[in-house]
Amino acid sequence: MKMEWQAEWIWNKLPEGTPNVYLEARKSFVLDAEPLRANLFLSANQEYLVYLNGNEIGRGPSPSDQQWKYYDEYEVGEYLHKGENVLAVVTYNFGTKDIVTGQMQGPGGVLAELAIESAASVLTIATDSAWKVRRSPRWVEQVSRQHQWGGFREIYRVDREDGWQQVDYDDTSWEHAVVVERPGAADARWPRLLPREIPPLHRELLKPQAVVRTDANFGGIEGEENLLASSEPGSGMKLDASKPGSLPGALFDYGKEVVGYPELDVEASQGGIVQLWYGESLDLELYDTFLLKGGQNQLKPFGRRAFRFLYVTVQAAASPVTISRLETESVHYDFDPAGTFRCSDPLLNRIWEIGTYTTMVNSQEHLEDCPLREKALWVADAVVMGKVIYHVFGEERLLRKCLLQGARIQNVDGSIPGTGPERNAFLLPDFNAHWLFGVYQHWLFTRDGSFVSEVWPAVDKLMDWFHRQEDEEGLFARADRPGWWCFIDWAEYIDRRDRVTAMSCFYYKALRTASELAGAAGKPSRAAEWLQRSERLRQTIRETMRVPGFPVFADCIGPDGLSSTITAQTNFAAIWCGVMEEEEAARFLEEWFFAGKTPALKGAFFYHIVLECLIRLNRAADALGLMRSYWGGMIERGATTWWETFDPSTPACTVPSPYQGNTPTYLMDHIPVSHCHGWGASPTYVLTQSVLGIDVSRSGNGEIRFDPHPGNLEWAEGSVPTRYGPIHAAWKKAEDGVLDCELTVPASMKVVLSGRHRVAVRRGGVTASE
Repeated sequence: MKMEWQAEWIWNKLPEGTPNVYLEARKSFVLDAEPLRANLFLSANQEYLVYLNGNEIGRGPSPSDQQWKYYDEYEVGEYLHKGENVLAVVTYNFGTKDIVTGQMQGPGGVLAELAIESAASVLTIATDSAWKVRRSPRWVEQVSRQHQWGGFREIYRVDREDGWQQVDYDDTSWEHAVVVERPGAADARWPRLLPREIPPLHRELLKPQAVVRTDANFGGIEGEENLLASSEPGSGMKLDASKPGSLPGALFDYGKEVVGYPELDVEASQGGIVQLWYGESLDLELYDTFLLKGGQNQLKPFGRRAFRFLYVTVQAAASPVTISRLETESVHYDFDPAGTFRCSDPLLNRIWEIGTYTTMVNSQEHLEDCPLREKALWVADAVVMGKVIYHVFGEERLLRKCLLQGARIQNVDGSIPGTGPERNAFLLPDFNAHWLFGVYQHWLFTRDGSFVSEVWPAVDKLMDWFHRQEDEEGLFARADRPGWWCFIDWAEYIDRRDRVTAMSCFYYKALRTASELAGAAGKPSRAAEWLQRSERLRQTIRETMRVPGFPVFADCIGPDGLSSTITAQTNFAAIWCGVMEEEEAARFLEEWFFAGKTPALKGAFFYHIVLECLIRLNRAADALGLMRSYWGGMIERGATTWWETFDPSTPACTVPSPYQGNTPTYLMDHIPVSHCHGWGASPTYVLTQSVLGIDVSRSGNGEIRFDPHPGNLEWAEGSVPTRYGPIHAAWKKAEDGVLDCELTVPASMKVVLSGRHRVAVRRGGVTASE
């Protein structure tokens, strides 16, 4: 961590709150000798793209709360030389509070410090009032919003590019920077500067897979197939928009969701206009407009995009325009090679793959709920994706960062906002419990004592917050108070008045989870207190919230007594949290859930609880059946990443859309629909962890649990990467119905077997059998 800064935060003279500002800042300097090495430290509010002597160095920083600002470090010696050099940064500031999820807040600022070491001395180039700045002339300032969950569209003037990043550029007409503050100042807007906690994102160029259609639209178009991944390099796509009012274009399909930055090389001898329209489905939105200069143009939006379909159109070009290159710089977390899964059912294999890919593209600088609409760090989404990451990628740093970012924006009262990474007013009481469950699962996966120490104060405050929500009987009360969002699941039929049963169940599980964490943190009195309270709470839930004469729980206790509403979500929450007895759970499944007496689940999120409960109750065949019907139903309708919600009862021709349904925001045309939601990826980890049987959830102590649940499968095989080395497993059903299994594990790992299968374990070249 960089402890001392010579640099100051700078901006220009624009009033704070000016929206949609692209600020260009630069500093020229002379080196008397070739540098031995050089390191650049850089942060901004909110985004930057940095150049050194015209070379693009990187973009960042990782989104964060204003109180916990990230900075990046780059080794840049190779880009410097003896003589004149220039460091140039374009920084973007959103500049308005008008955004639903409370992101991209705070005034504009950029902080840069370049330390250059030569044989004789160290030279420091740091942002201060001597830097030159201007509001970029390349982006049109007053443009419309993408939507109220995101930023502004871009209208970019290629014809106003002037080489400002280059050494020989004359910036004498620019104004001097205004110093906003010094790092570490007592009244600082950004009082803490943290080094990035994860590796830089993985970047690769992807080409479209197919052409959906071309539109002459009174103009002309040819050669669109030359831009596809399957094509040999050709002369490119030519579009003739010389006729007044013509709008030729081509709609490209990348085959599945791509998250990143489209790049186009365009030859336009007399200029013209290129526009990019994006869609996760064929509902397309215009986000980027480029006003071309005569000659060669290289186009790339500043903002990140998420799409499967990209529609490229040209207008007002006096002579034909040629697009010689169309690629997208795809970005996501830099995972090591993934694990594998295959079984006797090809549909389940496809479900596993889609869940893996959906998780990967939602793994950015933090785990995002969806890369299109809001890019936010929603707690419950991150925790579900964390389980996928543990069992597919064997990775721990990304979820660790996300959980810590939740702790860093903890409210004064001890509650934790349902989303982030910036402070906001979203209070979802059940997400407070899910955050705690995520902390605990991370502890089990890593046994990272430093993580527990860092997060413990937030855990302690959170449990005090939970305690203050109790009524006189100890139940979680007033879950429906104004300003709160008792989520549970995307289901309008759940009765959420006052004392919500699922909330008390989650509270019970939170008490037991916190008790375990207290033991790990060396707080035995807290551990005993929470364990004792959990036992009392479980008894109260069972005595007051069960439907008399039945093994099921009502949704809530409202002002008029026990609710008449009985839902799958409430009762699966009771099973998952350990409130419902196993015999009761079996009766609920047979007499209520599978008998169709509860309303259908339509939200992909809550199914992770359902699937885990079915596996626990030895109903793997039922779990696989739900995967085939629900997630298989999405595949039948063309899904290549998992949708936010899905209603299988809708007509088979429909997909998530404000107008078609399959979304809780049906007919709300102002809310973008998500076709790429990581919270629906639970089948992937369930297939690896429970069906294949490689359970690494407690591998922090070097332990793997192997217990396949085959259901109605004949065979399965796969692998999981771990910090100890890869684990491989394969099994098939024998004629006697018992599984014959082969398990290969790193020599240092302890293996816990269930005793239900014949298992040959290979470790360090030695094979033993159970």
